[in-house]
Amino acid sequence: MNGTINPIRLNEVIEYEELIHEAFNGTSLKAGRIVQIVFWIKPGKTFVTYDIINKNNKYVNIEDSLSPPSVQRREINFQTLFELNQPVDIEIAGVKRPSVIVSINIYWNDEGMEVSYGVTDRTDTTYFGVREELLVKWNPAYAR
Repeated sequence: MNGTINPIRLNEVIEYEELIHEAFNGTSLKAGRIVQIVFWIKPGKTFVTYDIINKNNKYVNIEDSLSPPSVQRREINFQTLFELNQPVDIEIAGVKRPSVIVSINIYWNDEGMEVSYGVTDRTDTTYFGVREELLVKWNPAYAR
């Protein structure tokens, strides 16, 4: 799956004074520095959240919303090897299980980009945070 999103830039600092303007009343954004961007892909819904650090506080999964003009955004391209609803095999305790992808999360931070998946097996158990590298290992036909 390929796509592009337009989030607030990584390491961008949002000042408290920028958020108190009445035009941004009700925004979910917090003052501080963006340390992680997460793009969530679920059936029928996609959204962006941020992890923001402000002095001694860390805010996680803050949903994107209207931001002041001084806050810079940047287009980010992404590519995943797997798609929603795609059948894959996963391995639990050494046993391969047929499963299906039910969610995709793409993370950007100072260490780079990482893709993880939510995968539901035939017992209707969903495993979240399955890294793309593991899915490729268990499904070698999708190796780059």
